[in-house]
Amino acid sequence: MASTPMVRAQSAYYNYIDTAEMKIKKQNWLQAERYILMALKAEPANKNNSLLISNLATVQRNQKKYIEALKNYDLALAMTPKSVTLLKNRASLYLEIDSLSHAYMDYEKVTLLDREDIESRYYHGLIALRKGQIDVAKADFGDLLRINPYSPYTKEAQATLQKTLGNYEEAIEYYSDLIKMQETPSYHTLLNRAECYLEIEKLNEAETDIRHAIAKAPTEAYLYVLRARLNKLRRLPGDMERDIQLAMKYGISREMALFFIK
Repeated sequence: MASTPMVRAQSAYYNYIDTAEMKIKKQNWLQAERYILMALKAEPANKNNSLLISNLATVQRNQKKYIEALKNYDLALAMTPKSVTLLKNRASLYLEIDSLSHAYMDYEKVTLLDREDIESRYYHGLIALRKGQIDVAKADFGDLLRINPYSPYTKEAQATLQKTLGNYEEAIEYYSDLIKMQETPSYHTLLNRAECYLEIEKLNEAETDIRHAIAKAPTEAYLYVLRARLNKLRRLPGDMERDIQLAMKYGISREMALFFIK
């Protein structure tokens, strides 16, 4: 018996999706995008298309097609406006393109839909902190302590807050807790703790963190700025200048490096 056009379309739809998933696993984003678009063309009214359009947006994001990705996240959210996953995906893309106000609004929507969502509460508070909304950040980070005081998000949130407030000893404690929780300490955490050590002139401790951070991220320009600042405090102008040159090599201007070194 010959299959009907509807059955053939449904069969093609799921075949395209399966192929797209295989391409995604191989990080072949261009081909994944092609097969998702073919699936959507095969069944434009399928009830599962909200998730599929979200996946299309993510695939486009991985190709740095940010405008197309945002349009598709918007489309998917128009279909399922209370999807926490979709809101978080769009918020993280807004963060990636430095659209903080839009990211903030999406994370706020998530926190209203799910008050226990640690990741969204963390980023909402972090953006508030960057915007100078200290009280909002304190409230968000206080909620993190209530939800899960042992979460890495909670530790990093408290560390960032204390560092921003100039409470460097307290920040160091939180960064140290976070490093103990990480299987391999990230250069970002080491960098932040090193900055705190420099502020209170614990130079040996700062040197150790900077050295380990550089081993993990040898082309991160700001790490050489930090080491230049360390060498300035140690009154080693020759070493400071060498680090400024390295920072310039990896993308920071001399003027910016000197600004950070103070």
